[in-house]
Amino acid sequence: MVEYEKTAEKQSLPWMGGIYSGPLVNNKPHGTGRLLRPDGTRYEGEWAEGKPHGFGSIYYESGAAYEGEFLNGRMHGTGLSTLPDGKKVRGQWANGKFVRVLEEPKPDFPSLFPDELIQTEPGLQQQPLPEPDRQLLTPAISVNGLSHWYNDLHAVKDISFSVYPGEILGFLGPNGAGKSTTIKVLTGQLALKSGEAQILGRDIGKDDPILQSQIGVTFEEKNLYLEMSALENLDFYASLFGIRRPDSLEALRRVGLSDRARDRVSNYSKGMRQRLMIARAFINKPKVLFLDEPTDGLDPVTAVEIRKTIKEEAGRGAAVLLTTHNMHEADELSDRVAFINEGEIVAIDTAENLKMKYGKRSVRVRLRDGNQVREEELPLDGERSSARLSELSASPDLLTIHTEEATLEAIFIKLTGRGLAG
Repeated sequence: MVEYEKTAEKQSLPWMGGIYSGPLVNNKPHGTGRLLRPDGTRYEGEWAEGKPHGFGSIYYESGAAYEGEFLNGRMHGTGLSTLPDGKKVRGQWANGKFVRVLEEPKPDFPSLFPDELIQTEPGLQQQPLPEPDRQLLTPAISVNGLSHWYNDLHAVKDISFSVYPGEILGFLGPNGAGKSTTIKVLTGQLALKSGEAQILGRDIGKDDPILQSQIGVTFEEKNLYLEMSALENLDFYASLFGIRRPDSLEALRRVGLSDRARDRVSNYSKGMRQRLMIARAFINKPKVLFLDEPTDGLDPVTAVEIRKTIKEEAGRGAAVLLTTHNMHEADELSDRVAFINEGEIVAIDTAENLKMKYGKRSVRVRLRDGNQVREEELPLDGERSSARLSELSASPDLLTIHTEEATLEAIFIKLTGRGLAG
């Protein structure tokens, strides 16, 4: 958050249809103050040059409320809104407009908030929730024409993509495709050789403590302090960000390690160390997460729990770039999926759109045929298939009918000619 010069004394003056109480700079609200209007609407929070700017809360006489980020007098960023009936929704706003739900369940919610803050109460009539409009959002990660090479090996080739607040972008590809190299460049482990990239609007490739304090990373290599306990690892890591009282035990609980919090990490298994790496990535509540194969080496039950925590991080507004060669993980977690192969992004879209565009939908029918079972596969498109499916459905020999859709791996093979394990 940008820091502004603030006056020490509090003053009152008419402002924006009400009475403002707080510090002034050049006779304008500037600092932390309160605005109270005759209709009962009030705003409490940060101001800059006469407008709500920073973090604040707005309350309405009806019981509706908004608590979150503001920019130049408008709701902009992540916020929590409460409707008069008590329903709450955490979402993303841009220039005063509601653009994205970040947490389930999805309550009935107005399609947008007013452009200017505290001019009118938001329309509270029930309307269908709008689709996210990413053009209104500023990407948390923006990459344009990024390339990287090791001597004669061109590992990443002119890739471009964006990741938005609250979004999970899954990088899906086999080992050696360029996934880890991309993350290492974006997090400063490797030099930026060609192209441009910004994280939270700041150029990468510089020693930038402010940017580093806003990101969380799980590395392929486990760089933990083995002679320290898990709790000591997290406390020490948090201290690097100036966090005095980190909730390290809660972070360990989220990854299932609270009962081993005081054990030395040298006594941890590979999977436990992986979970500790994930807890460490969350400790500073980052706005951007880079997760390189986060469930690699975990048992299926633990992997499910870790995926849940990743969704929770996106739910509070973090942008997540996730690399994986696990198609089920990419399908389950990702809002969008990028297929990367031999350093190039060959497709990027939602998993559903990729399946609709490149896959085929079909029905597999199993029937009794004497002492054996036979199968027929019918495409879901076309009148002839529909007639045949009706015929088979009426057969006394029918056993089962299953719908099938293309998997992400099948589509990846179709587009690249190789499998995800290749």
